[in-house]
Amino acid sequence: MADALASSKGVRLKKGKGTSNPRLLAAKALSLWLSKGPGARPEIQRLGDSLLKGKRLKEKDRALFWHILVGSVRWLRLLRWHLERYIKRFSRLPVEVQAILLTGGFQIIFLSRIPFFSAVDESVKLTRIMGAPWASGLVNASLRRLATSKKIVPSTMEELLERCKGSKANCLSNLTSHPHWMVKRWLKAWGMDGCVSICLQNNIQPPLTVRVNTLKMERDSFWDMLKKGGLSAEKTSLSPQGIRLVDFRGRVEEIPGFKEGLFQVQDEAAQLVSLLLDVRKGQQVLDVCAGVGGKSTHISEFMADKGYILACDTNKGRLEILVQNANRLGITSIRTCQLPQRGKGFIHKGQFDRILIDAPCSGLGVIRRHPDIKWNRTPDDIKTLAARQLSLLEKWSSCLKRNGILVYSVCTMENEETEGVIQSFLDAHSNFSLISVKEVLSWLPDDLVSGGFFRTLSGQYGMDGFFAAVLFRSS
Repeated sequence: MADALASSKGVRLKKGKGTSNPRLLAAKALSLWLSKGPGARPEIQRLGDSLLKGKRLKEKDRALFWHILVGSVRWLRLLRWHLERYIKRFSRLPVEVQAILLTGGFQIIFLSRIPFFSAVDESVKLTRIMGAPWASGLVNASLRRLATSKKIVPSTMEELLERCKGSKANCLSNLTSHPHWMVKRWLKAWGMDGCVSICLQNNIQPPLTVRVNTLKMERDSFWDMLKKGGLSAEKTSLSPQGIRLVDFRGRVEEIPGFKEGLFQVQDEAAQLVSLLLDVRKGQQVLDVCAGVGGKSTHISEFMADKGYILACDTNKGRLEILVQNANRLGITSIRTCQLPQRGKGFIHKGQFDRILIDAPCSGLGVIRRHPDIKWNRTPDDIKTLAARQLSLLEKWSSCLKRNGILVYSVCTMENEETEGVIQSFLDAHSNFSLISVKEVLSWLPDDLVSGGFFRTLSGQYGMDGFFAAVLFRSS
């Protein structure tokens, strides 16, 4: 990727030219991201990391880079809606110029600590550095008009409901910065109030949530340690191991206890998914899509690290990080296995007491953490992913022992990927039945349980949007 970044048309920089300018780097990253279509765009985090590699930025400049880049992506549609009042053919501009306007617009609307004239002046300078000096007048005039106009950014449900009485989907799409098709789906599924709530929550940067490693320390003790260290922290209300670090914006490695393995970053909803497995010491557990091991390590902690967990994934890099996390946490019961991208791989029929399938999904429940997801998905992706999810269930369910439990989870709320997948599977497998999540976690609030399933909408109880189903194999 580094070579591709360096050679991208229109954003070539002379060695050392502006390479420590966070505004320039943010505009450059955004232009590269905009140059691709949905489904082909790289993750914004990976793109930003690649562009920063080797750059010697001060910590405050690095923070400004990420704030501008992620913020511009999060508010992409709203920013375009504002700018298109002054530039009728905005979409026909070169992506470099679009990126300069969008990042400049973000600073003017959302970064009150930056004087608007500074944001305008810096944006004009970028047109020359990024090879578009002809656009300097356009950028100057449009951003100045934006700065002196009324900037509409509704922040409450009441305000949005009032403004969007007439054209609901289009109005909500523009003012909450979401794709039109996505808003239409949520209006149909959750009604106006539910849709507005989801969209508003998606635009709020969530707090960092961690899971205390109870193999080494109890939650109360870790919470006391954080408070003594000057960090604002609160215990999660549903997960017995979770702690939210309120307003924390630093590096995870800087949190006390990281190197010692006292905690693992994990959203509260994801923590509850692991609890639904209801594991016991000495059991054999299969984690089919383990990723970097958030749930694998959590399961091991519940088993007191006494048992056998086989953590599988198709991505070798993710498994390497999983091993690093397990080592840091002091966990020894996990073994990893890289699965082939295609083909059957291996099957251990009837071997495991518990199976977790945290399936690849559209990720529409974690947009607040990864705002680029909403621009990288299409309606067809949901259908394709649902077919893949059902295939995973079909394949790996045979590895479950009789009287065993399988938990299926996804970080999305879409019906095709949630109830639809489970119902299709149960219709074809009479030896499997649904267990209500209330039977496993009796303390779950009623509004998180529907039809026996566990479901959270984005921001509900401070959690990501998640879905989980517990299945029991009788024969």
